[in-house]
Amino acid sequence: MGGDTGVSTIEDDYETLKIEADESRITSDYDDLMDRVDNMELHNIKTKLLSYTPGSWVENVGGVTMSDYNVPKTTTLLIIGPKGSGKSSLVNRITRVFEDDKFAPERAQVTYNSSIWDGTCFLQEYMVPRNSTSFCLYDTRGFSSDLCENLEIIKQWMTKGVRNGEFVKSATDRTNLRARMKCKARQDKLPSYERRRVDFVIFVVNGLSVLKCMESSGADTQYMHMVTEAFSSPFLSFKDHKPVIAITRGDLLPISERARIRVYLGLALGVHPSKQTFDIPDNCEPTTDLTIVDLVRYALEHADRNLPCKSRPAINKGSTMLLWTHLLLLLAVGIFLLTVYLHGFSSLKLNPECAPELSLEVKKVIKCDQESVPKPDMKINKVTEIDPEIVPEPSLEIRKVMEFDQESVPEPHEQDLEIKEVKEMKKVIPESVISKPRKKTKKAETKHNVNKAKPIQEIDWKTIRHVR
Repeated sequence: MGGDTGVSTIEDDYETLKIEADESRITSDYDDLMDRVDNMELHNIKTKLLSYTPGSWVENVGGVTMSDYNVPKTTTLLIIGPKGSGKSSLVNRITRVFEDDKFAPERAQVTYNSSIWDGTCFLQEYMVPRNSTSFCLYDTRGFSSDLCENLEIIKQWMTKGVRNGEFVKSATDRTNLRARMKCKARQDKLPSYERRRVDFVIFVVNGLSVLKCMESSGADTQYMHMVTEAFSSPFLSFKDHKPVIAITRGDLLPISERARIRVYLGLALGVHPSKQTFDIPDNCEPTTDLTIVDLVRYALEHADRNLPCKSRPAINKGSTMLLWTHLLLLLAVGIFLLTVYLHGFSSLKLNPECAPELSLEVKKVIKCDQESVPKPDMKINKVTEIDPEIVPEPSLEIRKVMEFDQESVPEPHEQDLEIKEVKEMKKVIPESVISKPRKKTKKAETKHNVNKAKPIQEIDWKTIRHVR
Protein backbone atom coordinates (compact mmCIF):
# COMPACT_ATOMS: atom_id res chain seq x y z
CA MET A 1 0.00 0.00 0.00
CA GLY A 2 2.81 2.30 0.96
CA GLY A 3 4.59 1.63 -2.36
CA ASP A 4 1.44 2.39 -4.39
CA THR A 5 0.93 5.59 -2.46
CA GLY A 6 4.49 6.63 -3.17
CA VAL A 7 4.13 5.98 -6.93
CA SER A 8 0.85 7.90 -7.10
CA THR A 9 2.43 10.78 -5.20
CA ILE A 10 5.29 10.94 -7.68
CA GLU A 11 2.86 10.90 -10.62
CA ASP A 12 0.77 13.64 -9.04
CA ASP A 13 3.86 15.73 -8.45
CA TYR A 14 4.93 15.20 -12.05
CA GLU A 15 1.52 16.28 -13.36
CA THR A 16 1.59 19.31 -11.11
CA LEU A 17 5.02 20.32 -12.36
CA LYS A 18 3.95 19.76 -15.93
CA ILE A 19 0.88 21.94 -15.50
CA GLU A 20 2.95 24.69 -13.91
CA ALA A 21 5.47 24.49 -16.75
CA ASP A 22 2.71 24.75 -19.33
CA GLU A 23 1.19 27.72 -17.54
CA SER A 24 4.53 29.53 -17.44
CA ARG A 25 5.13 28.74 -21.11
CA ILE A 26 1.73 30.07 -22.10
CA THR A 27 2.29 33.18 -19.98
CA SER A 28 5.51 33.84 -21.87
CA ASP A 29 3.62 33.37 -25.14
CA TYR A 30 1.52 36.43 -24.32
CA ASP A 31 4.74 38.45 -24.10
CA ASP A 32 5.92 37.05 -27.42
CA LEU A 33 2.79 38.33 -29.13
CA MET A 34 4.01 41.92 -28.77
CA ASP A 35 7.33 41.03 -30.35
CA ARG A 36 5.57 39.38 -33.28
CA VAL A 37 3.41 42.44 -33.78
CA ASP A 38 6.48 44.69 -33.83
CA ASN A 39 8.08 42.46 -36.45
CA MET A 40 5.14 43.01 -38.82
CA GLU A 41 4.26 39.32 -38.62
CA LEU A 42 0.58 40.19 -38.42
CA HIS A 43 0.72 41.95 -41.78
CA ASN A 44 2.62 39.14 -43.46
CA ILE A 45 0.32 36.36 -42.25
CA LYS A 46 -2.81 38.30 -43.07
CA THR A 47 -1.56 39.04 -46.58
CA LYS A 48 -0.89 35.36 -47.13
CA LEU A 49 -4.35 34.39 -45.93
CA LEU A 50 -6.00 37.01 -48.14
CA SER A 51 -4.38 35.35 -51.15
CA TYR A 52 -5.41 31.90 -49.94
CA THR A 53 -7.11 29.48 -52.30
CA PRO A 54 -8.54 26.07 -51.31
CA GLY A 55 -5.83 23.44 -51.43
CA SER A 56 -2.90 25.82 -50.84
CA TRP A 57 -1.52 23.63 -48.03
CA VAL A 58 -2.03 20.27 -49.75
CA GLU A 59 0.99 18.02 -49.31
CA ASN A 60 1.86 15.75 -52.24
CA VAL A 61 2.78 12.59 -50.35
CA GLY A 62 2.67 8.95 -51.37
CA GLY A 63 2.54 9.80 -55.06
CA VAL A 64 -0.77 11.65 -54.61
CA THR A 65 -1.04 15.11 -56.16
CA MET A 66 -3.54 17.90 -55.72
CA SER A 67 -5.59 16.63 -58.66
CA ASP A 68 -6.30 13.45 -56.68
CA TYR A 69 -8.05 15.38 -53.89
CA ASN A 70 -11.62 16.61 -53.82
CA VAL A 71 -10.78 20.31 -53.41
CA PRO A 72 -13.84 22.54 -52.76
CA LYS A 73 -14.43 25.90 -54.37
CA THR A 74 -14.72 27.46 -50.93
CA THR A 75 -13.24 26.12 -47.69
CA THR A 76 -15.95 25.96 -45.03
CA LEU A 77 -15.10 26.50 -41.35
CA LEU A 78 -17.90 25.53 -38.95
CA ILE A 79 -18.08 27.48 -35.68
CA ILE A 80 -19.80 25.53 -32.90
CA GLY A 81 -20.00 25.74 -29.13
CA PRO A 82 -22.34 26.01 -26.14
CA LYS A 83 -25.04 28.62 -25.97
CA GLY A 84 -23.66 32.06 -25.13
CA SER A 85 -20.02 31.10 -25.73
CA GLY A 86 -19.43 33.99 -28.16
CA LYS A 87 -19.65 32.36 -31.62
CA SER A 88 -21.28 35.35 -33.32
CA SER A 89 -18.83 37.73 -31.64
CA LEU A 90 -15.94 35.64 -32.98
CA VAL A 91 -17.38 35.87 -36.51
CA ASN A 92 -17.47 39.64 -36.24
CA ARG A 93 -13.90 39.78 -34.95
CA ILE A 94 -12.56 37.57 -37.76
CA THR A 95 -14.35 39.45 -40.56
CA ARG A 96 -13.25 42.81 -39.17
CA VAL A 97 -9.58 41.77 -39.04
CA PHE A 98 -9.51 40.56 -42.66
CA GLU A 99 -11.52 43.46 -44.03
CA ASP A 100 -9.10 45.87 -42.32
CA ASP A 101 -11.94 48.20 -41.40
CA LYS A 102 -12.47 48.81 -37.71
CA PHE A 103 -15.56 50.90 -38.40
CA ALA A 104 -17.31 48.29 -40.53
CA PRO A 105 -20.69 47.19 -39.16
CA GLU A 106 -20.98 43.85 -37.46
CA ARG A 107 -22.13 41.12 -39.79
CA ALA A 108 -23.40 38.58 -37.23
CA GLN A 109 -26.15 39.30 -34.75
CA VAL A 110 -24.80 39.05 -31.19
CA THR A 111 -27.10 37.88 -28.38
CA TYR A 112 -26.49 39.96 -25.28
CA ASN A 113 -28.48 37.94 -22.72
CA SER A 114 -28.44 34.29 -23.72
CA SER A 115 -30.42 33.24 -20.64
CA ILE A 116 -33.52 35.03 -21.95
CA TRP A 117 -33.10 35.04 -25.72
CA ASP A 118 -32.50 31.94 -27.80
CA GLY A 119 -29.59 33.34 -29.79
CA THR A 120 -28.82 32.15 -33.32
CA CYS A 121 -31.52 29.84 -34.68
CA PHE A 122 -30.58 29.81 -38.38
CA LEU A 123 -27.30 28.80 -39.98
CA GLN A 124 -25.54 31.86 -41.35
CA GLU A 125 -22.76 31.89 -43.94
CA TYR A 126 -20.13 34.67 -43.98
CA MET A 127 -17.55 34.94 -46.75
CA VAL A 128 -14.15 36.17 -45.61
CA PRO A 129 -13.42 38.69 -46.90
CA ARG A 130 -16.70 39.91 -48.37
CA ASN A 131 -17.59 38.89 -51.91
CA SER A 132 -14.73 36.41 -52.06
CA THR A 133 -14.69 32.65 -52.58
CA SER A 134 -11.60 31.66 -50.60
CA PHE A 135 -13.17 30.55 -47.31
CA CYS A 136 -16.32 31.11 -45.31
CA LEU A 137 -17.47 30.92 -41.68
CA TYR A 138 -20.69 29.29 -40.59
CA ASP A 139 -22.32 30.65 -37.46
CA THR A 140 -24.47 27.98 -35.79
CA ARG A 141 -26.93 27.61 -32.97
CA GLY A 142 -25.51 26.96 -29.51
CA PHE A 143 -25.73 23.58 -27.83
CA SER A 144 -28.68 22.88 -25.58
CA SER A 145 -28.76 21.03 -22.28
CA ASP A 146 -29.73 17.81 -24.09
CA LEU A 147 -26.47 16.01 -24.88
CA CYS A 148 -28.02 13.46 -27.26
CA GLU A 149 -29.61 16.23 -29.27
CA ASN A 150 -26.29 18.06 -29.54
CA LEU A 151 -24.53 14.97 -30.81
CA GLU A 152 -27.27 14.35 -33.36
CA ILE A 153 -27.02 17.93 -34.67
CA ILE A 154 -23.25 17.61 -34.96
CA LYS A 155 -23.63 14.37 -36.90
CA GLN A 156 -26.09 15.98 -39.28
CA TRP A 157 -23.85 18.98 -39.95
CA MET A 158 -20.73 16.89 -40.50
CA THR A 159 -22.32 14.22 -42.71
CA LYS A 160 -24.93 16.15 -44.71
CA GLY A 161 -23.27 19.57 -44.76
CA VAL A 162 -24.58 23.04 -43.92
CA ARG A 163 -26.66 25.52 -45.88
CA ASN A 164 -27.25 29.21 -45.37
CA GLY A 165 -30.60 30.09 -43.80
CA GLU A 166 -31.36 26.56 -42.59
CA PHE A 167 -33.44 26.50 -39.40
CA VAL A 168 -31.97 24.49 -36.51
CA LYS A 169 -34.72 23.27 -34.23
CA SER A 170 -34.31 22.04 -30.68
CA ALA A 171 -36.50 19.98 -28.36
CA THR A 172 -36.06 22.61 -25.65
CA ASP A 173 -37.64 25.36 -27.77
CA ARG A 174 -40.80 26.96 -26.55
CA THR A 175 -43.94 26.23 -28.53
CA ASN A 176 -44.49 29.80 -29.67
CA LEU A 177 -40.83 30.17 -30.66
CA ARG A 178 -40.90 26.98 -32.71
CA ALA A 179 -44.07 28.05 -34.56
CA ARG A 180 -42.65 31.50 -35.22
CA MET A 181 -39.34 30.18 -36.50
CA LYS A 182 -41.00 27.64 -38.76
CA CYS A 183 -43.15 30.36 -40.29
CA LYS A 184 -40.07 32.53 -40.73
CA ALA A 185 -38.19 29.65 -42.34
CA ARG A 186 -40.97 29.09 -44.89
CA GLN A 187 -41.04 32.75 -45.81
CA ASP A 188 -37.28 33.14 -46.23
CA LYS A 189 -36.53 29.76 -47.77
CA LEU A 190 -34.45 30.10 -50.92
CA PRO A 191 -33.63 26.82 -52.67
CA SER A 192 -30.72 28.42 -54.55
CA TYR A 193 -28.48 28.26 -51.48
CA GLU A 194 -25.70 25.73 -51.86
CA ARG A 195 -25.12 23.03 -49.27
CA ARG A 196 -21.46 23.03 -48.30
CA ARG A 197 -19.25 20.32 -46.91
CA VAL A 198 -17.61 21.13 -43.56
CA ASP A 199 -13.83 21.20 -43.99
CA PHE A 200 -12.79 22.04 -40.42
CA VAL A 201 -14.31 23.02 -37.07
CA ILE A 202 -13.65 25.88 -34.63
CA PHE A 203 -14.90 24.99 -31.14
CA VAL A 204 -15.73 28.09 -29.11
CA VAL A 205 -15.65 27.94 -25.29
CA ASN A 206 -16.52 30.58 -22.69
CA GLY A 207 -13.44 31.08 -20.53
CA LEU A 208 -15.42 32.38 -17.56
CA SER A 209 -17.64 29.27 -17.51
CA VAL A 210 -14.57 27.02 -17.65
CA LEU A 211 -12.96 28.88 -14.76
CA LYS A 212 -16.15 28.51 -12.74
CA CYS A 213 -16.02 24.73 -13.21
CA MET A 214 -12.36 24.73 -12.18
CA GLU A 215 -13.02 26.59 -8.95
CA SER A 216 -16.15 24.64 -8.04
CA SER A 217 -14.11 21.46 -7.37
CA GLY A 218 -16.64 19.22 -9.07
CA ALA A 219 -19.75 20.91 -7.64
CA ASP A 220 -20.76 22.54 -10.94
CA THR A 221 -19.27 20.63 -13.87
CA GLN A 222 -22.30 20.53 -16.17
CA TYR A 223 -20.75 23.02 -18.58
CA MET A 224 -17.47 21.15 -18.88
CA HIS A 225 -19.30 17.82 -19.18
CA MET A 226 -21.28 19.17 -22.14
CA VAL A 227 -18.11 20.60 -23.74
CA THR A 228 -16.15 17.38 -23.25
CA GLU A 229 -18.85 15.09 -24.64
CA ALA A 230 -19.52 17.29 -27.67
CA PHE A 231 -15.81 17.77 -28.40
CA SER A 232 -15.17 14.01 -28.26
CA SER A 233 -17.72 13.30 -31.01
CA PRO A 234 -15.96 11.26 -33.73
CA PHE A 235 -17.70 13.32 -36.41
CA LEU A 236 -15.74 16.44 -35.41
CA SER A 237 -12.36 14.81 -35.95
CA PHE A 238 -10.56 14.86 -39.29
CA LYS A 239 -8.42 11.73 -39.19
CA ASP A 240 -6.18 12.39 -36.16
CA HIS A 241 -6.82 16.14 -36.08
CA LYS A 242 -9.33 17.47 -33.58
CA PRO A 243 -11.05 20.87 -33.80
CA VAL A 244 -9.22 24.04 -32.88
CA ILE A 245 -10.38 25.72 -29.65
CA ALA A 246 -11.16 29.43 -29.35
CA ILE A 247 -11.47 30.74 -25.77
CA THR A 248 -13.59 33.90 -25.41
CA ARG A 249 -14.46 36.29 -22.55
CA GLY A 250 -10.88 36.22 -21.36
CA ASP A 251 -10.41 40.00 -21.29
CA LEU A 252 -11.98 40.13 -17.82
CA LEU A 253 -9.32 37.82 -16.39
CA PRO A 254 -5.60 38.25 -15.72
CA ILE A 255 -3.09 36.50 -17.93
CA SER A 256 -2.25 33.91 -15.26
CA GLU A 257 -5.90 32.81 -15.03
CA ARG A 258 -6.19 32.67 -18.80
CA ALA A 259 -3.11 30.46 -18.92
CA ARG A 260 -4.68 28.14 -16.35
CA ILE A 261 -7.85 27.87 -18.44
CA ARG A 262 -5.88 26.90 -21.54
CA VAL A 263 -3.94 24.23 -19.69
CA TYR A 264 -7.10 22.87 -18.06
CA LEU A 265 -8.89 22.63 -21.43
CA GLY A 266 -5.86 20.98 -22.98
CA LEU A 267 -5.89 18.25 -20.33
CA ALA A 268 -9.67 17.79 -20.44
CA LEU A 269 -9.98 17.68 -24.24
CA GLY A 270 -6.66 16.05 -25.09
CA VAL A 271 -5.16 18.88 -27.17
CA HIS A 272 -1.97 20.92 -26.87
CA PRO A 273 -2.72 23.98 -24.69
CA SER A 274 -0.31 26.34 -26.43
CA LYS A 275 -0.66 25.16 -30.07
CA GLN A 276 -4.33 24.26 -30.43
CA THR A 277 -6.05 26.64 -27.97
CA PHE A 278 -6.29 30.33 -28.80
CA ASP A 279 -7.27 32.97 -26.26
CA ILE A 280 -9.30 35.68 -28.00
CA PRO A 281 -10.43 38.46 -25.64
CA ASP A 282 -13.03 41.07 -26.54
CA ASN A 283 -10.68 43.92 -27.33
CA CYS A 284 -9.16 45.51 -30.39
CA GLU A 285 -5.50 45.11 -29.47
CA PRO A 286 -2.98 44.11 -32.17
CA THR A 287 -2.11 41.03 -30.14
CA THR A 288 -5.73 39.88 -30.35
CA ASP A 289 -5.75 40.43 -34.10
CA LEU A 290 -2.59 38.36 -34.39
CA THR A 291 -4.18 35.57 -32.34
CA ILE A 292 -7.21 35.61 -34.64
CA VAL A 293 -4.98 35.36 -37.70
CA ASP A 294 -3.12 32.42 -36.13
CA LEU A 295 -6.43 30.73 -35.39
CA VAL A 296 -7.67 31.07 -38.99
CA ARG A 297 -4.34 29.93 -40.42
CA TYR A 298 -4.39 26.81 -38.22
CA ALA A 299 -7.94 25.97 -39.33
CA LEU A 300 -7.28 26.49 -43.05
CA GLU A 301 -4.00 24.59 -42.97
CA HIS A 302 -5.56 21.54 -41.32
CA ALA A 303 -8.58 21.76 -43.62
CA ASP A 304 -6.27 21.39 -46.64
CA ARG A 305 -4.29 18.60 -45.02
CA ASN A 306 -7.43 16.54 -44.49
CA LEU A 307 -9.12 16.96 -47.86
CA PRO A 308 -10.89 13.78 -48.97
CA CYS A 309 -9.47 11.93 -51.94
CA LYS A 310 -11.50 11.49 -55.07
CA SER A 311 -13.26 8.16 -55.18
CA ARG A 312 -15.02 6.20 -57.88
CA PRO A 313 -18.68 7.04 -58.19
CA ALA A 314 -20.66 4.62 -56.12
CA ILE A 315 -23.65 2.87 -57.63
CA ASN A 316 -26.58 3.90 -55.56
CA LYS A 317 -29.99 2.35 -55.47
CA GLY A 318 -31.41 4.61 -58.17
CA SER A 319 -28.59 3.94 -60.62
CA THR A 320 -28.84 0.20 -59.91
CA MET A 321 -32.54 0.20 -60.78
CA LEU A 322 -31.79 2.18 -63.93
CA LEU A 323 -29.10 -0.31 -64.92
CA TRP A 324 -31.43 -3.28 -64.41
CA THR A 325 -34.14 -1.48 -66.41
CA HIS A 326 -31.78 -1.03 -69.34
CA LEU A 327 -30.68 -4.67 -69.19
CA LEU A 328 -34.28 -5.91 -69.14
CA LEU A 329 -35.13 -3.63 -72.05
CA LEU A 330 -32.23 -4.99 -74.09
CA LEU A 331 -33.26 -8.54 -73.21
CA ALA A 332 -36.85 -7.88 -74.32
CA VAL A 333 -35.64 -6.40 -77.63
CA GLY A 334 -33.41 -9.45 -78.19
CA ILE A 335 -36.27 -11.87 -77.50
CA PHE A 336 -38.54 -9.92 -79.86
CA LEU A 337 -36.01 -9.97 -82.70
CA LEU A 338 -35.33 -13.68 -82.18
CA THR A 339 -39.07 -14.42 -82.22
CA VAL A 340 -39.57 -12.44 -85.42
CA TYR A 341 -36.67 -14.25 -87.07
CA LEU A 342 -37.86 -17.72 -86.07
CA HIS A 343 -41.46 -16.95 -87.05
CA GLY A 344 -40.42 -15.74 -90.47
CA PHE A 345 -38.22 -18.80 -91.03
CA SER A 346 -40.99 -21.22 -90.05
CA SER A 347 -43.55 -19.39 -92.22
CA LEU A 348 -41.28 -19.82 -95.21
CA LYS A 349 -41.14 -23.56 -94.53
CA LEU A 350 -44.93 -23.84 -94.34
CA ASN A 351 -45.62 -21.46 -97.24
CA PRO A 352 -42.69 -21.60 -99.67
CA GLU A 353 -44.70 -19.63 -102.23
CA CYS A 354 -44.47 -16.64 -99.86
CA ALA A 355 -40.71 -16.61 -100.21
CA PRO A 356 -39.41 -13.79 -102.39
CA GLU A 357 -38.13 -14.66 -105.84
CA LEU A 358 -34.40 -15.14 -105.96
CA SER A 359 -32.30 -12.89 -108.07
CA LEU A 360 -30.28 -14.12 -111.05
CA GLU A 361 -27.01 -13.92 -109.15
CA VAL A 362 -28.38 -15.99 -106.26
CA LYS A 363 -29.69 -18.60 -108.70
CA LYS A 364 -26.26 -18.88 -110.29
CA VAL A 365 -24.68 -19.37 -106.88
CA ILE A 366 -27.20 -22.11 -106.00
CA LYS A 367 -26.62 -23.83 -109.34
CA CYS A 368 -22.87 -23.80 -108.76
CA ASP A 369 -23.37 -25.23 -105.29
CA GLN A 370 -25.55 -28.03 -106.67
CA GLU A 371 -22.97 -28.88 -109.32
CA SER A 372 -20.27 -28.93 -106.69
CA VAL A 373 -22.11 -31.67 -104.76
CA PRO A 374 -20.33 -35.00 -105.55
CA LYS A 375 -22.32 -37.74 -107.22
CA PRO A 376 -22.80 -41.04 -105.39
CA ASP A 377 -19.99 -43.51 -105.74
CA MET A 378 -20.32 -46.66 -107.88
CA LYS A 379 -19.61 -48.78 -104.86
CA ILE A 380 -22.71 -47.40 -103.14
CA ASN A 381 -24.85 -48.23 -106.20
CA LYS A 382 -23.48 -51.77 -106.30
CA VAL A 383 -24.21 -52.26 -102.60
CA THR A 384 -27.76 -51.05 -103.20
CA GLU A 385 -28.22 -53.48 -106.08
CA ILE A 386 -26.70 -56.40 -104.19
CA ASP A 387 -28.59 -55.72 -100.93
CA PRO A 388 -32.08 -54.59 -101.87
CA GLU A 389 -33.16 -55.28 -98.31
CA ILE A 390 -31.44 -52.08 -97.28
CA VAL A 391 -34.14 -50.11 -99.09
CA PRO A 392 -37.21 -50.01 -96.80
CA GLU A 393 -40.44 -51.69 -97.93
CA PRO A 394 -43.02 -49.15 -99.23
CA SER A 395 -46.19 -48.73 -97.21
CA LEU A 396 -49.69 -49.79 -98.32
CA GLU A 397 -50.76 -46.28 -99.27
CA ILE A 398 -47.68 -45.81 -101.47
CA ARG A 399 -48.39 -49.13 -103.19
CA LYS A 400 -51.96 -48.07 -103.97
CA VAL A 401 -50.68 -44.80 -105.42
CA MET A 402 -48.15 -46.67 -107.49
CA GLU A 403 -50.82 -49.07 -108.83
CA PHE A 404 -53.08 -46.11 -109.58
CA ASP A 405 -50.29 -44.39 -111.48
CA GLN A 406 -49.57 -47.56 -113.44
CA GLU A 407 -53.23 -47.99 -114.42
CA SER A 408 -53.52 -44.36 -115.48
CA VAL A 409 -50.65 -44.71 -117.90
CA PRO A 410 -51.99 -45.84 -121.33
CA GLU A 411 -50.50 -48.78 -123.15
CA PRO A 412 -47.89 -47.67 -125.66
CA HIS A 413 -48.21 -48.47 -129.32
CA GLU A 414 -46.15 -51.21 -130.79
CA GLN A 415 -44.39 -48.75 -133.02
CA ASP A 416 -43.06 -46.82 -130.02
CA LEU A 417 -39.97 -48.91 -129.29
CA GLU A 418 -38.58 -46.49 -126.70
CA ILE A 419 -41.64 -46.78 -124.45
CA LYS A 420 -41.50 -50.57 -124.69
CA GLU A 421 -37.93 -50.64 -123.59
CA VAL A 422 -38.67 -48.41 -120.65
CA LYS A 423 -41.58 -50.59 -119.61
CA GLU A 424 -39.45 -53.69 -119.78
CA MET A 425 -36.84 -51.96 -117.64
CA LYS A 426 -39.53 -51.12 -115.11
CA LYS A 427 -40.50 -54.79 -114.85
CA VAL A 428 -36.90 -55.74 -114.26
CA ILE A 429 -36.59 -53.34 -111.25
CA PRO A 430 -37.70 -55.13 -108.09
CA GLU A 431 -40.71 -53.74 -106.28
CA SER A 432 -38.80 -53.45 -103.01
CA VAL A 433 -36.45 -50.88 -104.53
CA ILE A 434 -39.29 -48.48 -105.19
CA SER A 435 -40.03 -46.81 -101.83
CA LYS A 436 -42.62 -44.14 -102.53
CA PRO A 437 -44.15 -42.96 -105.76
CA ARG A 438 -45.14 -39.37 -106.20
CA LYS A 439 -48.62 -38.69 -104.95
CA LYS A 440 -51.05 -37.12 -107.37
CA THR A 441 -53.90 -34.85 -106.44
CA LYS A 442 -57.32 -34.87 -108.04
CA LYS A 443 -56.66 -31.59 -109.79
CA ALA A 444 -53.58 -33.03 -111.36
CA GLU A 445 -55.59 -36.07 -112.53
CA THR A 446 -58.24 -33.93 -114.20
CA LYS A 447 -55.64 -31.88 -115.99
CA HIS A 448 -53.78 -34.97 -117.13
CA ASN A 449 -53.91 -35.50 -120.83
CA VAL A 450 -54.96 -39.11 -121.45
CA ASN A 451 -54.17 -38.98 -125.15
CA LYS A 452 -50.51 -38.40 -124.42
CA ALA A 453 -48.69 -41.01 -122.45
CA LYS A 454 -46.69 -39.80 -119.53
CA PRO A 455 -43.06 -40.65 -119.99
CA ILE A 456 -41.91 -43.12 -117.45
CA GLN A 457 -38.62 -41.22 -117.15
CA GLU A 458 -40.23 -38.63 -114.82
CA ILE A 459 -40.62 -41.23 -112.08
CA ASP A 460 -37.08 -41.12 -110.93
CA TRP A 461 -35.41 -41.74 -107.57
CA LYS A 462 -35.80 -38.17 -106.38
CA THR A 463 -39.57 -38.26 -106.96
CA ILE A 464 -39.93 -41.55 -105.14
CA ARG A 465 -37.97 -40.29 -102.14
CA HIS A 466 -40.02 -37.07 -102.06
CA VAL A 467 -43.30 -39.02 -102.00
CA ARG A 468 -41.99 -41.08 -99.13
